[in-house]
Amino acid sequence: MDIVNCKIRELGSHVGEQVTVKGWIHLKRQHGKKLVFLTLRDGTGFTQVVVRSNASGYGELLNAYREAAVRVVGTVTRDERSPYGYEIRAESVDVISPSSPTIEEEYQPDSSPDVLLSKRHLVIRGEKTSAILKYTAKLLKYFREFCEERGLVEVLPPLITRAACEGGATLFPIKYFDEVAYLTQSSQLYLEAALPALGDVYCIQKSFRAEKSRTRRHLTEYTHAEVELTFIDFDDLVSFTEDLIVHIVERTLEEDEPILKTLNVDDLKAPKKPFKRLTYREAVRELKKRGVEIGEGGEIEEAMERMLVDQLGEPLFLTEFPASQKAFYFKRKEGEEEITLSMDLLVPGVGEIIGGGMREDDYETLLTRLKEIKANLDDYKWYLDLRRYGSIPHGGFGLGVERTVEWILKLPHIREACLFPRLINRLTP
Repeated sequence: MDIVNCKIRELGSHVGEQVTVKGWIHLKRQHGKKLVFLTLRDGTGFTQVVVRSNASGYGELLNAYREAAVRVVGTVTRDERSPYGYEIRAESVDVISPSSPTIEEEYQPDSSPDVLLSKRHLVIRGEKTSAILKYTAKLLKYFREFCEERGLVEVLPPLITRAACEGGATLFPIKYFDEVAYLTQSSQLYLEAALPALGDVYCIQKSFRAEKSRTRRHLTEYTHAEVELTFIDFDDLVSFTEDLIVHIVERTLEEDEPILKTLNVDDLKAPKKPFKRLTYREAVRELKKRGVEIGEGGEIEEAMERMLVDQLGEPLFLTEFPASQKAFYFKRKEGEEEITLSMDLLVPGVGEIIGGGMREDDYETLLTRLKEIKANLDDYKWYLDLRRYGSIPHGGFGLGVERTVEWILKLPHIREACLFPRLINRLTP
């Protein structure tokens, strides 16, 4: 019988067969002089390997350290006592690449956040951290499948831009040959440009915000899943957003029980539509009842968002923010020029994970707004053209992927949801 080369995730299909599996020693436990237990990791999963002293390579294995890369040949058996369900009874173990005893000195589970970030390239090998990163990939899959089912087209907007989408204070300038350019804060403007060519569109891109924030939900570089929709009104936009969130959570519950179990998430439930809504004014009144005063047009900060949503225990829309708090392109409420057709989606434990709204579709109004903020009109000439040639009612939103992962997996800090987080004080590794 041929020996099957397989990944750990495939072991259940090869019970009773001889297999070759390659991976890294995640844990090693020696029992006397004649038995070694390995926890083997290959990126697709973990499994236990039982190595007896008569196995080929046993002597070399005794001197191998955690994180050594190895090749294991053995028979797959089902083992209900194993946390992984299966084990491999090894006939041979070859060390492909050694490790070093210094691996145990690199970091400890209770090391400081700064040490854990400095050693992030090693920390991500852990069972819980790798589960978080795998879930991030799954969430992107669920976002894409929802958009594709709704007929949206994925596009790839530029990350280098001349025109600011949000406020200029949070832009990262870069030298672009003989000019100054910026890392994008959002792909929204380019998504709007794609609407007449492609209809409803979406993108999954990096966005950059030079915010000097040190909160548990802020990154300077984050993954932005953005949507822009044609011929809609505000209620359509809210309903689309609700459907997306319900889809992501339901798909998580269908597919990701092992990840949720690894991370001890045992109370995730799909939210029910319609989500509760509060206008900005209603939210201010609610906060006042709880002893929090907000000045005229003042921002509802993270702690206030959490006060509104945590006790509710389910997603909450804040809507109709003051125009003074929103970018120039937000459409205003009919008859109330100081109010925008905008929405933020708040979730328990995190606060805002989605921000969006309707876009101003009138050329003269948009031109006036750009003049009011003293924008360089040359930078926005192409954007104004979108209102000159076939403007339509449209709107969209951006979802912060890492914040959404933080919410669903109940993580203590957004840095846990990143492969290599970029924070105000962190640029390496």
